[in-house]
Amino acid sequence: MGLVVLSVLISLVNNTWRIRIEGLHKGDTPVRERDHVLVLGWSNKVISVLQQLALLQPGVKVVILAPREIDDMQEQLRVAGIYRQPIKVILRSGIPSNHGELDRVAVNCAASVIVLATDADDSETIKTIVLLTTRQDWSSEPPILTSEIAMEQNCELAMIAAKNRLHIIYSSRVISKVIVQTVRNPGLANVYSEIFSPAGNSLYVQSFPGYTDRPLAEIAYSLADAIPVGISWNEKRDGVVRHAVGLNPEPDYEIAEDEQLVLLTRGLPVTQSDHERISESQIYQQGGSVPHVPARVLLIGWTDILYNILQELDAHALRGTEVTILSNVNQDTTQQRMESHQLKNLKNLTLEFLEGDAVIQSTWEDIDLQGFQSIVVLADGTDEQGGADTRSLRILLRLSDLRNQHELLAHTVVELLDDNNRALLTGLDVDDIIVSPEVVSAQLAQIAGQEVLAPIYRELLSAGGVEISMRPAGDYVQLDTDCCFSDMIYACQQKMEIALGLRLVRNGGELLLNPSRQITWQLGEHDKVIVLAQQVYQ
Repeated sequence: MGLVVLSVLISLVNNTWRIRIEGLHKGDTPVRERDHVLVLGWSNKVISVLQQLALLQPGVKVVILAPREIDDMQEQLRVAGIYRQPIKVILRSGIPSNHGELDRVAVNCAASVIVLATDADDSETIKTIVLLTTRQDWSSEPPILTSEIAMEQNCELAMIAAKNRLHIIYSSRVISKVIVQTVRNPGLANVYSEIFSPAGNSLYVQSFPGYTDRPLAEIAYSLADAIPVGISWNEKRDGVVRHAVGLNPEPDYEIAEDEQLVLLTRGLPVTQSDHERISESQIYQQGGSVPHVPARVLLIGWTDILYNILQELDAHALRGTEVTILSNVNQDTTQQRMESHQLKNLKNLTLEFLEGDAVIQSTWEDIDLQGFQSIVVLADGTDEQGGADTRSLRILLRLSDLRNQHELLAHTVVELLDDNNRALLTGLDVDDIIVSPEVVSAQLAQIAGQEVLAPIYRELLSAGGVEISMRPAGDYVQLDTDCCFSDMIYACQQKMEIALGLRLVRNGGELLLNPSRQITWQLGEHDKVIVLAQQVYQ
């Protein structure tokens, strides 16, 4: 009898443990973590979000809730090498727009919440935003709430749902602006890459009590390894205290006691030097120019961000600028899509739509490639079994072959979805590479750690306001003459701009953000000054 009872007990224990282990494997069990980063949803940005978090907050605990099988998520993380990063990842399978599922992943104990856009119409994302912003049972202070919205037409609804309690990253708007800015400023993609990467010069906010009532023009000379690009302060709106920011203030603006400096630097704390007086440059050049969209641009592929790209191009183009779109979309569908996005009346662009497969030689027989100053290959994977990057590679191979047959000098920009594919483009005459998921994920991850960065990125990457630009060095200093970064600081202040660095033509375009104040150069006509300036629209 005793053996029977013992056998039953052992069987019950085994079944209990088996059920529990199966629950853990399936992601059915509740999360007991506190102060974790909660990621809601799964998309092509999740890997880069985790990589950014591992760099920004080593050892951070990240819980992911997504409507996917645990095995599938684990395999993608394994292939991407996430388990070798200094980060603890806990996976749960479920629907983020469900109140009970949010409780299961301890949303009320999270330090920050990141919502990824995972469907074509943002419907699940907006439902999740509503659940988060109406929640009242936070265990202490509400976490930092950040969400991605993919479609431009959903921006207004997302803002209403956010109730000024959640930061929104409009991915299509942000990516399209980076692409167009790079079309206008060849080489700018590398500037954005460094700013978005925790490994290089990034944006930070710091208080300097000793700088109260001092003008920014003086402060710029007293920081040895940082560039002040703006100011930040707190303001109360609708009963909620929020961070506010002003980028590229006038040089004579004096810092108030309750304001902080927004800095471009390699990290905190920064070094203050004894140099506190404005150094008037003896080689300062007056005048200047603003980069425009080239006269003829070729866009290859059709994606959801195309409409935002055309609007951004139109805002910066001179009247009569020709933009050709080559894609597999037929003429009737093209017309319907353009009308549905209300893009029939662009002010400065003349549009031409060509139907054809950019991989095939015959498609290019009637296209005057030599007439284009800029070529943009978009991440269009609708007709490619291997994905968008595979198709882009095939297109670039075709363009490389055409370059060998004709004298093509067009500046070439490529949008990639996976940074691991960057090496495949070596030797294919690609000038700028934009990894679009990383542009968005960098903001999501950085805001999760520093909420003050949200309004900074919003002003830097939204329409209007300021922009990062590259201008000819001859617009600022005398060429072929010894100069240092203090000369750039002075010259930019005279033009109500902020000097961020240099792009030298040597070494294939050497990028120097926040350079040493001790180095001197002799700049040539093809060298560029990287500036933060007011956007100029046509």
